Amino acid sequence: MTKLKTEIKTLFEQQLAVIATASKDGTPNLGPKGSMHVFDDETLAYSEGTAEKTLRNLKENPKVAVMVVDREKVDGYQVKGTAELLTSGDFFEEVAKKQEQRKRPRPKYVVKIRIEEIYSVKPGMTAKKIA
Repeated sequence: MTKLKTEIKTLFEQQLAVIATASKDGTPNLGPKGSMHVFDDETLAYSEGTAEKTLRNLKENPKVAVMVVDREKVDGYQVKGTAELLTSGDFFEEVAKKQEQRKRPRPKYVVKIRIEEIYSVKPGMTAKKIA
């Protein structure tokens, strides 16, 4: 399993992540996810509360890409993986609790993303795979 390095974790703590999904027919969608966070070295998580295109796409096609960048440092990463939609269980409750601590609504779904590949999107790296 691919693991996140400290500098990538820091970006996820400090910057807005954007998730890319696609429907079963390949229609792409991008969505900012303010609740996206590093759950552990091999997993990203966020609470899905909009129940719109991203959710519909995840139900049809669990493959995702998540990008996080720091414009000031001109650095960033793309993480590719497989998403799992959860509506209950220990993982769901842990993410829901984090949302409640942030004074955000309880999620309808929690999205658990197993990290499979990591790429640098830093200029000059030509989207080099780093893990």
